[in-house]
Amino acid sequence: MSESILPERLRNQQQKRKTPGKMRQLSLALFTIAAIALIAYGAYYFFMPKQESFVLNFYTYASVGMQDFLETLTVKGTVIPEKVAIITPKVGGTIEEVYVQEGQDVVAGQPLLRLYSADIVNEKNLAETELSEAKAKLAETGMIHEREQETGRLKVLEAKEKLAAAEKDLELQKLLYEYGTIPRVELERAEQAVEAAKRLVTQSESELELLVRKHEADLAAIAKTIAINEEKVAKAQEKIDSFLVTAEFDGRILSLKLPNNRVVTAHQELGELADLTRQVVELQVSPGQTERFGVGTPVTVSLGQAEYSGEVSYIAPQAKQGTDGPTVLVRVDFLEEVPQLRPNSSVTANIHLHVHKDSLYLPRGAYLTSGQQLFVYVLDGHRALKREVQFGLLQGNSVQILRGLELGERVIISSYDAFRHLDEIQILPEGGHAL
Repeated sequence: MSESILPERLRNQQQKRKTPGKMRQLSLALFTIAAIALIAYGAYYFFMPKQESFVLNFYTYASVGMQDFLETLTVKGTVIPEKVAIITPKVGGTIEEVYVQEGQDVVAGQPLLRLYSADIVNEKNLAETELSEAKAKLAETGMIHEREQETGRLKVLEAKEKLAAAEKDLELQKLLYEYGTIPRVELERAEQAVEAAKRLVTQSESELELLVRKHEADLAAIAKTIAINEEKVAKAQEKIDSFLVTAEFDGRILSLKLPNNRVVTAHQELGELADLTRQVVELQVSPGQTERFGVGTPVTVSLGQAEYSGEVSYIAPQAKQGTDGPTVLVRVDFLEEVPQLRPNSSVTANIHLHVHKDSLYLPRGAYLTSGQQLFVYVLDGHRALKREVQFGLLQGNSVQILRGLELGERVIISSYDAFRHLDEIQILPEGGHAL
């Protein structure tokens, strides 16, 4: 084994010099590591996203409640009077007076307007003149016939008297002939006189009968003329009575369309009258939706803030092509009189489909819009936590909750705009207002 040639003293000095150098190297290494760690931590702290803190001082909250929700099908519709009459004159003429105006309520038989036609008045006057002449002719003809028939009856009477005298003379001639006081020729002459008298009676009676028949025919012809003229007078009077146009039934004047020159023709449309006590709502529903309800289904009809009850009374058996695609006509009857509804008004009909019993709900608020109907903030002590929810039906001031909340939980219902990006916020309990 070889030994170091350096003296022991020198070797000890070398070892003493090496020990402080190693310590310095170790310290330097530790310092470098610490500096690097400090720089890395500083960079991490500087660049790391900060956890934002938000304190909500004032807010409105509500507790999750429970109620029934009615599922409806909302459709736009039009109010249509069930009974509408066209205001029209039966005759032509000139409008002299108008007694009503648009929007006025009238009763059955109430005068609406009055016409005048000189032609119709002249027509009646002519018919009355012809009627008077026919009646005068009837009276005159009756007197003439009476005289002629009286003459005929006298002829029959004279013929019968001659027959009676001839028959009496024949009896005498027979008696004389039997006694032989007269020849056979005288008896035959008496018999011929009786036959001649009989023929005269028959002829005069026949002439009287023919005369009576002729008179009856003449009188019948005159009577027919009278009847025709009476009918003309009646028709002319009916036309004159039609000068006054009246309301067909109780209702409201929807429109008046009077010509500027006031001259109208028979059956010309001058306006509309509607019975507002019987109105319906006509809906145009897509064919697929009509399978969800039937005749008799309850309907709530809304116009502004007013609501009216009704029910489906008719569903068309087939769809018709419209501007927005195929639709089915559905008619809704009101369950009450609605004279205050203006015809042709646009209304909203909510057809009742199904009732969801005991559904969770919250009152409507700004949170629905600011939360995009996707989440809410649920109160939890001094904080509020974001929670995803699913909403359902809207009914009045309530919104149905399908999932995400429990009965009784308290939810902020004021706006989320200032903090909706945060999953958690701090709240001041004393700043909350319960709805």
